[in-house]
Amino acid sequence: MTRSRNTSDNKLSRMFGFILGLLIVSLASPATAQVTQSFLTAQDVVSNTQQLSVNEQLDVIHDINTQRSEQAKILIEGLEQQSLVQPLSDVQTLRLRLLRCFNLLEFGHFEQAITLSTQGEQTARELKYDAARPYFMQCGATAYQSIGNTLQEQLLTEEALRLAKRYSEKQAIIGSLYLRSRQNTSLENYNQSIEDLRIGLDIYDEAKQQFQPWYLLPKSYVQLEISNVFFSMGDVTEALHFAELAVSDPSTFGSLNFALSINLARINIEIGDKEAVKRHLKQAEAENNRMTAERDLAVGSALLAAINLFIDNYDLAQQQALHSIELFTKYQEPIYVMRIKRTLAKVYIAQQKDNQALTLLNEIIEQATELKQYSDLEEFNQIVSEYYADKQQFESAYHYQIQRFNAAKQANNKLNNAHFMQYKAKLSAQNEPSIDEKPTTNNINQSLSIAALIILFLSVGLVLFLRRKPLYTNDESKEQSQSQIISAMLNNAKQGHYQLSMLLININHIRQVDVPNLLRQLQLTLREQDQLFRHNLDELIIILPHTSAIGATRVVHQIETVLNLWPTDVKTSIGIASLQQLDTFEGLMKKAVLNQLNKMKPQDNPLS
Repeated sequence: MTRSRNTSDNKLSRMFGFILGLLIVSLASPATAQVTQSFLTAQDVVSNTQQLSVNEQLDVIHDINTQRSEQAKILIEGLEQQSLVQPLSDVQTLRLRLLRCFNLLEFGHFEQAITLSTQGEQTARELKYDAARPYFMQCGATAYQSIGNTLQEQLLTEEALRLAKRYSEKQAIIGSLYLRSRQNTSLENYNQSIEDLRIGLDIYDEAKQQFQPWYLLPKSYVQLEISNVFFSMGDVTEALHFAELAVSDPSTFGSLNFALSINLARINIEIGDKEAVKRHLKQAEAENNRMTAERDLAVGSALLAAINLFIDNYDLAQQQALHSIELFTKYQEPIYVMRIKRTLAKVYIAQQKDNQALTLLNEIIEQATELKQYSDLEEFNQIVSEYYADKQQFESAYHYQIQRFNAAKQANNKLNNAHFMQYKAKLSAQNEPSIDEKPTTNNINQSLSIAALIILFLSVGLVLFLRRKPLYTNDESKEQSQSQIISAMLNNAKQGHYQLSMLLININHIRQVDVPNLLRQLQLTLREQDQLFRHNLDELIIILPHTSAIGATRVVHQIETVLNLWPTDVKTSIGIASLQQLDTFEGLMKKAVLNQLNKMKPQDNPLS
C-alpha cells in the first residue's frame, strides 16, 4: 500500500515538474527570440522591420540604435505615427519613449533627452511599471555626462543602480555599472572601473534572457570600455586584448566598427606600430564613409584627423579637423570644438604655419579658462610651452609652463570635488527613503492568468511537500537562523561600504568528537565581531567584517596554527572570498570553493 502511494506521489511530482517546466519555457521564450545580424546590417532594414509586429520592431530599434542611429530614428518616428491610429500598450509606449530618449543622445540633443527621461520616469511611476524607471534615469545621466553636469549625472546613476538592484533588472544594472565605470575612469579610479565592468560582463548572458527587455548596451560596448580603462592605466596589452574581443563580438557592426578601428589605431600608436595604425585607419575611413548621421560624421572626422596627424598626413588631417569643427559648431557643442581646434593647431605646427597655430592655441586657452576645463587648459599650455622650447625661446616656454602648473592645480581641485560629489551621490542614494516605493503591480512579468497558474502549482507542490516532510525540524530552524545572520552581515557591509571577507575551512579530517574543542580554540583566535558557523559536518565558515583579502590571509595563518593541533597527511585547504557589492552568500561560497581548488592544484600534481 505504501509503495503504491509512493509511486502515485512520484508520478504527481513528475507531472508537476513537467507542467512547471513548460511554463518556464513559455515565459523565457520571448526574451530569447532575436533577429540575425544580417537582418540588422541589411540596407533595407527599415522597410523589412516595418513589416514586423510592434514588439519585434522595438527589438530591432533597440539592436541598431547605437550602430545605425539614423535608421533607428526613422523606425521610432514610424511607430510614433502608427500609435496615433492604433494605440500601443502601456509597456510598448514606455519602451518606445525610452528608445527615443537614447536615440536623442546619438544626435547630441541632450537637453531634449533630459526632459524626456524625466517625463518617462514619471510616467513609469504613475503606471506602476517601476522596473522601467532606472532605464530612463540612465538616459538622463548620460545626457548630463555629455553636458558636464557631474553632480546630476552621479546622483541619477546611483539612484538608477539602486532601483535596478531592487527590481532585479539586470539590463539596468549593466547600464548603471557602465555609466559608473566611466565616471570612475574620469576620476582615475581605474580598479573600481574594471570591477564594475567585470560584473557587467559576468551577468550579461543573464541580462539577455530578461523576460521584459528594456534597454541593454551591446556587449562590445562593455568590452570596448574595458579596453579604454586599461589603455588609461597604461596596460596596452590588456587594452589590445579587449579591443580585439569587442571586434569579434556579434554585436559589433555599423558605427561600432568605426569606433573599434579608431581604438585599435590609437593602441598601435602607443605601441609604435605605424603599419598597424595605417591598416586600422583604412578600416576606420571605410566605416566613416558609410555613416549618414551628421553628428557621427563630426565625431569621425575629429578622430580621423588625430590619427592622420600621427602618420604625417597633414593636409588630410587639416581638412578633417576643419570639417569636424564646422559640424560641431552647428550643433553648438563648444567643448568638442575647442578640443578639435587643439588637433588643428598641432597640424598647423607640423605644417610650419606658426602664426595660425599660435592664434588658435591662444583662442582655445582663453575658451578653456572661461569654461573651467582645467585638464584641457593644462594640455593646451603644454603644447605652447613645447613649441617655444623647440624655438629656444625659453622665457616664453617657462611662462606657459607656469600657466600649465596652475591649470594642473585647478584640475586636481576639480578632481577632488568630483570625488566628493560621487561620494555625496552614493550617500544620497543610500539615504533615499523607500517607504513610498511600492512593488510593481502591472509588471509585464505578471498577469492574472500566470499568477493563477503559479498559485495552482505552488498549492500542488505544498501538498506534496506536507505529505513527505514534517512541518518543523530543529536543523532547518537552526540553518535558517544562521542564514539570516550571514545575510544581515553581508547587507550591513554593503550598506556601510566597508570590506568583508569569508573563510571556508575543510575539517573532514577531524573526528566529530573533537569538533567542539576545535571550535573553542578557533573562537579564541578571532575578534569579537568575527562570526564562526558550522556550515555542515565537513566545513566551517568564518565571516570577517572590516577585513580585506590581505587581512583574511593573516587570519588564515592563525587558523592553520590551530588546525595543526589535529595533524593530517593532507594539508587543510582554507578558501578565501572577499565581498563585492553585487555578491550574495552563494556567490561568496563559489569564490571560496574556487580559491580552495586553486590552492589544491599544486598538491594534486607536484610536477606541474
